[in-house]
Amino acid sequence: MRPAFLSRLVNGPLFDPVVYVRILNERKSVLFDCGHFQGLAPRHLLSLEAVCISHTHMDHFMGMDRVLRTILHRDEPLAVYGPEGITEKTLSKLKSYTWNLSSGYALEITIHEIFANSVMTTRARADAGFDAISGQTVPRTGTRIADCPRYTLEAAVLDHTIPCLGYVLKEPFHINILKGAVRENGYIPGPWLGDLKALIYAGRLDEPVRVATESGVRGVSVSRLREELVTVTPGQSLAFVTDIAFTPANLEALKGLAQGVDTLFIEAYYLDELEAHAGARGHLTARQAGAIARELGAKRVFPMHVSPRYHDRLDEIYAEMGVNQGGTPAGA
Repeated sequence: MRPAFLSRLVNGPLFDPVVYVRILNERKSVLFDCGHFQGLAPRHLLSLEAVCISHTHMDHFMGMDRVLRTILHRDEPLAVYGPEGITEKTLSKLKSYTWNLSSGYALEITIHEIFANSVMTTRARADAGFDAISGQTVPRTGTRIADCPRYTLEAAVLDHTIPCLGYVLKEPFHINILKGAVRENGYIPGPWLGDLKALIYAGRLDEPVRVATESGVRGVSVSRLREELVTVTPGQSLAFVTDIAFTPANLEALKGLAQGVDTLFIEAYYLDELEAHAGARGHLTARQAGAIARELGAKRVFPMHVSPRYHDRLDEIYAEMGVNQGGTPAGA
């Protein structure tokens, strides 16, 4: 099965944790945390649909200025998700600049402040100098915070001595095109297959698709093409968990958020030799990160945000976690 998400740990397991996820067949991407990073080109940032901030310590948030500088002249909006306080922090960043020449800009930033039982949404536009122009608070149940045609976003409020969000990106289901069936039904492969997938994801099954055939182009309903050409399988999922204490409450929240996740990016800041220090600072040891991964049943696990004191002992981090550098259980 071809993956729906192509994910990259931008800084590797060391330095600030930044995960970039490209949504395949869409010119869109999602960024998890936004500290210091160098490995993303402007074209990567221009495709950003959402930036998901775990918390606003500097090593998780300072890169927002670079994102803003890159996307400032585009028309597509940017969604920013974050924990309690993200609205004030984001607006403060925006308002730290002078916008007297921005009246013709179309960029809109929508800030979603995630609480345990509600989401507060605030809009700010470049052509209004990024003043907050509207806002509303709606209740939420469960972990879902956003629905998009190709993915959903979920989040749980965790404890890092301050509120810190863990995230899951989920594909609602995966569409597999049966290549042999395309030819068998007299169709010619082409861009229309992408249109078909988009309409299936959107639930628009009664609409026609202009299909290339050997006798020319004709309209065929999405429902018929789905029956002829498509199999649907469970979707892919990815979790981002960083800067949390190893507490029963955090573990319970993670089980409700990320059970059975396909790919888990998780901090492993300390080795077990500093377990008490990790607990006092609201961080995980490598052993604790590995235990969480096994509790969740994560299929692939990647450590990140390793403390600088262990940058020459990375093999010990992997060993304590019980995974190899490919993300699979050691010895598998």
